[in-house]
Amino acid sequence: MKENELKNEKSVDVLSFKQLESQKIVLPQDLFRSSFTWFCYEIYKSLAFRIWMLLWLPLSVWWKLSNNCIYPLIVSLLVLFLGPIFVLVICGLSRKRSLSKQLIQFCKEVTENTPSSDPHDWEVVAANLNSYLYENKAWNTKYFFFNAMVCQEAFRTTLLEPFSLKKDEAAKVKSFKDSVPYIEEALGVYFREVEKQWKLFNSEKSWSPVGLEDAKLPKEAYRFKLTWFLKRISNIFMLIPFLNFLCCIYVSRGMCLLLRTFYLGWILFMLVQGFQNMRMIVLSVKMEHKMQFLSTIINEQESGANGWDEIAKKMNRYLFEKKVWKNEEFFFDGIDCEWFFSHFFYRVLSAKKSMRALSLNVELWPYIKEAQLSCSEESLA
Repeated sequence: MKENELKNEKSVDVLSFKQLESQKIVLPQDLFRSSFTWFCYEIYKSLAFRIWMLLWLPLSVWWKLSNNCIYPLIVSLLVLFLGPIFVLVICGLSRKRSLSKQLIQFCKEVTENTPSSDPHDWEVVAANLNSYLYENKAWNTKYFFFNAMVCQEAFRTTLLEPFSLKKDEAAKVKSFKDSVPYIEEALGVYFREVEKQWKLFNSEKSWSPVGLEDAKLPKEAYRFKLTWFLKRISNIFMLIPFLNFLCCIYVSRGMCLLLRTFYLGWILFMLVQGFQNMRMIVLSVKMEHKMQFLSTIINEQESGANGWDEIAKKMNRYLFEKKVWKNEEFFFDGIDCEWFFSHFFYRVLSAKKSMRALSLNVELWPYIKEAQLSCSEESLA
């Protein structure tokens, strides 16, 4: 009995120690007011910013010695307006270069700490890499990664996606493995953790909607999809583009009818694209939201249009309950839901090419294939 009590006490001590250890993790997001202040600090500490500031010394001397102030004025304006752009570009390139030289350490940290797709699991990795980069003089501050999400995104863009895209070509994979020896171990650990999360998500964390019988799709509340869309883009997220659209309507008054129609149609098309991308960005904030979407598609019993309508209802309710979307109108109808899956999930998987700022969802490829297969089987049935 005493031995069991001692073991229990030890296990409690270990758990409490781990909790304290996790509480001790300090990232820049805990020290700075916002990511903007952190970004300004990083720029201020960069070599490019200091060089830009030093440029004003010879310029001030030139102003005093020059009899003609036109040329110093032109150069000063160029330094004033173009200088910050060059500083930002150089700082961005410096970050990429510094991280690319530490990919082996990045892989080691991932292998040791076994993070999953949950951003909280990346806090230890981010903190360790921040310290490592600073102590080894690979970066000039202790705040390379602002938070765990930035660290996870860096892993995705520098290791996960490049290696996954090169899997089909043996020569490229070999060269990648030679340059980053621990990459396979790191990716293996990451994929195993994601698989555990997927299984846990589908079993214990499975979400089931309540009172879905009374739920209605936006297509039942709005006569036209355009009405629903205009209401969506007039909210706070799309307020500036919407006001810009209204301004374009006013500006185009003097155009001929054909040119005005083409111009406003193009502006409206760009707004639609922005709205669609915004929905995917909102859904991509947490991996569990995308997992829920794929799980709902896979587990849907009904087939055809009715099945997609049910999926749309469930996801509208889920995203509203999780406070991802402010109402139950994320998807207009089943057709919109099916298009969303095909465009942002299956098409990206087929092309294996990212769409602008959107992720490739490499860790979800097996589940996207499963969802597509379930859709194909339902359509055949």
